[in-house]
Amino acid sequence: VLNAANDRFWNLQWYIGDPTTADIVYGPTEVALKATEVAAAQLDINVFPTPDTTISPVGPSWIQIGTEGGFLPAPVVVPNQPTTWITDPTRFDVGTVDLHSLLLGPAERADVIVDFSQYAGQTLILYNDAPAAFPARIASYDYYTGAPDMSPNAAPVILPGYGPNTRTIMQVKISGTVGTNGTAFNLRALESAFRHKADGTGVFESGQNPIVVGQAAYNSAYGTNFSTGGWCNNPTNPSAQCDGFARISEQGGNTFKFDTLVGTKVGVKIEPKALHDEMNSFNMEPFGRMTSNLGVEVVPADPVRQNVVLYPYVNPATEIFDGSNLPTTANLTPISIGTDGTQIWKLTHNGVDSHPIHFHLYDVQLLNRVTWDNIIIPPEATELGWKETVRVHPLMDTYFAIRPIIPILPWEIPNSIRNLNPMMPTGDTTLFNPTDVNGIPTLPIVNRLANFGWEYVLHCHILSHEEMDMMRPNLMAMPPFTPTIVSSVLSGNGSKRIITITWNDNSITETEFILQGKTINSIWVDLATVVVPLDQPNTKGVRSITYNVFRSPYIAYRIVAQNTVGYGSVTVAAQNPMVNAEGQIIAAASPDYPNTFPTLSVRSFTDAIAVEPTGFEIFLPGIFR
Repeated sequence: VLNAANDRFWNLQWYIGDPTTADIVYGPTEVALKATEVAAAQLDINVFPTPDTTISPVGPSWIQIGTEGGFLPAPVVVPNQPTTWITDPTRFDVGTVDLHSLLLGPAERADVIVDFSQYAGQTLILYNDAPAAFPARIASYDYYTGAPDMSPNAAPVILPGYGPNTRTIMQVKISGTVGTNGTAFNLRALESAFRHKADGTGVFESGQNPIVVGQAAYNSAYGTNFSTGGWCNNPTNPSAQCDGFARISEQGGNTFKFDTLVGTKVGVKIEPKALHDEMNSFNMEPFGRMTSNLGVEVVPADPVRQNVVLYPYVNPATEIFDGSNLPTTANLTPISIGTDGTQIWKLTHNGVDSHPIHFHLYDVQLLNRVTWDNIIIPPEATELGWKETVRVHPLMDTYFAIRPIIPILPWEIPNSIRNLNPMMPTGDTTLFNPTDVNGIPTLPIVNRLANFGWEYVLHCHILSHEEMDMMRPNLMAMPPFTPTIVSSVLSGNGSKRIITITWNDNSITETEFILQGKTINSIWVDLATVVVPLDQPNTKGVRSITYNVFRSPYIAYRIVAQNTVGYGSVTVAAQNPMVNAEGQIIAAASPDYPNTFPTLSVRSFTDAIAVEPTGFEIFLPGIFR
């Protein structure tokens, strides 16, 4: 099931059709709603009628086995449940949706099994009652049979079998005769197939990439013993077990610790992200139309100052991954260290609507949601595993683990080189938000060429939000192919002594080459840079550099190919990683000395220093100078 709606969420349920609405040809066309609630809605459109199960009994439950990201760790039986809301005014998330059935936001998918075997000869109606907007229902967007007349600003009276109708979705007529039911679906066998096996053939563990953060909900799939409770990030109890859930106190820049499939208490820094929606407190849209935006959270959160910085799509990227050590499709193992490029995101939502945030390039592991009064909300059983689209609800933080898997291809992927804003001329400074990640204004952002590396996006999948700039670039910085040294030639004497290094440029993605020298203490030092201009085609070939080595302290040289991704010089960029690929090391025993030395009588270590002639140095490679 794919929710391909523009902006509607779905809460899909099954009910037996109301026999009083039976068409002579098609049979029942509606789900019976409670008459008292329908009558009350005529006087108060905010009344929310619900199914009358004495007339339209509930149908089969859903059995969900997968999402858009692949299999769930275990099959989930999802019963039919009309929408309810959290009404406790003491909770920060009051007004958000509480109970529901098969809930899908735009772009979310669900692989489901429906067992019709017990409904022979009956007519079922697929029914939806998700509020629009979500979660704050607007009554005039709720089209159902018997709704009050809301013309001319909305629909008039809706008759049975006619539209508009957002609640009655599909009719399914089950063949056979009532009372002649077939064999029920074997749910137990399905559950057994998903459970961990000694040979690793359980459906989830063998069919999905390994999870990043260990949580108890995955124990059946992996045969693990992840904790059901315990905050191992608690500074007052460092020996506590890890339950894999983040708390409200865990801010951007802090280290989030968690257990993995192969280790305990791995730590990854939390990246602070943010979104804001229809309240229109921020707007870079040139015509003043209301927008929703993504951005970053100001750290630490403060009750007085601005807490989020929102960016239009054209602003320099703040979401950049270093692909140097991330797993690949040819070498995929569970995470064991916190420095392989994996990121933990904290996405805080200071707005009013739920947004289906959609990620390109990678899937994410939803860790948990936490309200601003620190109510921890674990992922629903239907949101476990890997997700491509996640519902982000208002007035709470949503935590993700992100570990992109780098595809191994038979060719090199070029960098995406383009102006920050392709719509405007080079040098333009309009349509940007010149504010850094701390909420402090910066110098104007100048529209110019930038290296977007492997360029992807993340965005809200409500189409109108996506098109109105609720989207951000999402970059992967990949190391270039390693250069190979062709030759190194020493020439000249004294102060004009030089080394010329020639190498093969084997990559089309480097932005500069760095000449480095190695000291006797094994420290590599940057000596010179060969810049590859962004506005010139980056091709492979032979390159060279000349460096004066008179009185040089370096015993070896190498060429490093470097790929700098991001805007670079503007402080609004949260990260600007330089990904290095080391070249072949050239051993250079003594390139900085004349071809001949005076004859010296060295009797001891002390004498060797004492008899140094004026203008020269005695050099014993690897020992002393």
